[in-house]
Amino acid sequence: MILTKVLGLTTFLTKSKKAKIAILGLEIAVLVYAVAQQKSEKRKMKRLKS
Repeated sequence: MILTKVLGLTTFLTKSKKAKIAILGLEIAVLVYAVAQQKSEKRKMKRLKS
């Protein structure tokens, strides 16, 4: 993901663990949102097929 690259850049630019953790948390949140949206779309498709 793009955020992984940003995390690598952040590591290069700063030694702040808080910044790294914040970016990692943001990446996890985006992944959870994407999975939830995917499940929602699958449910909609099942309803339409029925």
